[in-house]
Amino acid sequence: MGKTEKKKRFTSEETASFCDQIAMLLNSGIPLYEGAYILAQEIEDKRTKQVLSRLEELVGENMPLYMALEDTGAFPAYMVHMVKVGETTGKLEDVLRSLASYYERDANVKAGIRSAVTFPVVLFAMMAVIMLVMVFKIIPMFEEMFLELNAEVAASTQRMMNGGILAGKLLAAVTCVLFVLLLAMLLWYRTASGERVIKRMAAQFGPVGRLLERMATGQFISAVGLMTVSGMDQGEALKMAEDGCSNPTVKGRIAECLELVQAGENFDEALNHSKLIVGRDNRMLGVAMRSGATDEILSKLGKQYDEKLSASLSSLSGKIETAMVVVLAVMVGTILISIMLPLVSMISSIG
Repeated sequence: MGKTEKKKRFTSEETASFCDQIAMLLNSGIPLYEGAYILAQEIEDKRTKQVLSRLEELVGENMPLYMALEDTGAFPAYMVHMVKVGETTGKLEDVLRSLASYYERDANVKAGIRSAVTFPVVLFAMMAVIMLVMVFKIIPMFEEMFLELNAEVAASTQRMMNGGILAGKLLAAVTCVLFVLLLAMLLWYRTASGERVIKRMAAQFGPVGRLLERMATGQFISAVGLMTVSGMDQGEALKMAEDGCSNPTVKGRIAECLELVQAGENFDEALNHSKLIVGRDNRMLGVAMRSGATDEILSKLGKQYDEKLSASLSSLSGKIETAMVVVLAVMVGTILISIMLPLVSMISSIG
């Protein structure tokens, strides 16, 4: 099974689909091993089929579902733990449906991040291409014209011409180096260590830091809502949410909230004092807790945070795109003007 672990890790979309399908099979009364067999037969991807076939084999041997999921090495650790809670409390179907919603939202957030990052990266690549074309095509053309004219020009005009050519080469070199570094960081981000380091660095940058904080808070709310549905104790839910949080600011707030709950403070008040859920949202949560609708309001708040995150991503992406367009226009314009003005002066002196 080691080969399966190396070859296949379920994405958020695949995990959501799997949880939803298993929940439907349970609702229809189909045994788990038979359901896993049905899913394996429907899948065309060989690696996914291998995982599901292994799952069918283990569940058919009366192994608990969470242990079978863990054995495949293809599913998120958080999902495995929640399935264990669902099997222990007898609420497996409810937990699986909640997991499906959780991973659907997670997939949507990741898609939003990819969308927000892709266009600026493409735009930056276009900047690098434009600068390269200027250096290897346009600027040499102007240099050739300059030599062919062979006119007597003022020293200041010649310095401006040479300065424009040099500036173009330097800007092109800097742009290309930055683009290579950007690609290297994107590739490094795909590794576990790279993701941790880059997120830590990004958290130091104001707008990105606030964005990451909002994303971590939304994930926390969704996770606590899911654990509430499963019947998990609030203290245990907070501890698990703290262990799964990678944002240092939000992680510290969760730890503070856990301490307050353990000291006997009400859950909604602890969330408010630790600044995890504040203002109108916290008041709504307080009312929901007293009316027995805690899981519903947490699910609603999780969706609201996802919507706010999507809006923030779009706004930040738009600002980056605008800034890059302006920078590109200024760079190209400056280089062309610094070359064209001396050239026009030279032509005028000849005439």
